[in-house]
Amino acid sequence: MKGFFLCFLLQVFFSSADTLPGQQRHEKPGIAVADTSLGILILVNKEHKLPPGYRPYDLVPLEERYNRGIMNLLRREAAAAFALMCRKAEEDSIFLWNISAFRSDTVQRQLYENAVERNGVHRAERFSSRPGHSEHQTGLTADINSTHSSFSRTPQAAWLRQHAHLFGFIERYPRHKEDITGYGHEPWHFRYVGVEAAITIYTNKLTLEEYHGTIQETTRSPAR
Repeated sequence: MKGFFLCFLLQVFFSSADTLPGQQRHEKPGIAVADTSLGILILVNKEHKLPPGYRPYDLVPLEERYNRGIMNLLRREAAAAFALMCRKAEEDSIFLWNISAFRSDTVQRQLYENAVERNGVHRAERFSSRPGHSEHQTGLTADINSTHSSFSRTPQAAWLRQHAHLFGFIERYPRHKEDITGYGHEPWHFRYVGVEAAITIYTNKLTLEEYHGTIQETTRSPAR
């Protein structure tokens, strides 16, 4: 199994855009550049793309006891919050771990192209991001415990829904919000936004897109 993952990572590392014309074929026009100055509140989605090769400067490995994935890096603040959340969950006999955190745009390109080949563009894009559009590339996102839809019915998922915001994490792609986020429900995909923003988002049942819209409404100048 380790040999398989090593071969996969080597293949992805030596891949380039020139050898993956399929991604270029599926590229959409009119995409905005994600505002990296927003820090932990950066918005990355189907309409906002990270700069090519973007990689956060402060990525650190997650604590080994809370990680079961090869992709085990988060930004320093998010990694500390993730470990704290996992420790608190243990006090309730809930055991959490990362299975996929930071991904480069090169890795995401390979994953996206594989999904398109298996399922076609329309179905693939319900759950797979184009390279540069993945929240995982921000270093602020972790897939927790499982990527199967049945995870939503587990005690771990229930605990996360009730407590994750207290540690600065939000369920990024909630149920019944697909028309706003652009993605199907992913009960395992949690994004770090900081405690203040997470509590606001949780309390008002918002998506990150809606939260950004609220900020823009309250800060917009009449002179603009």
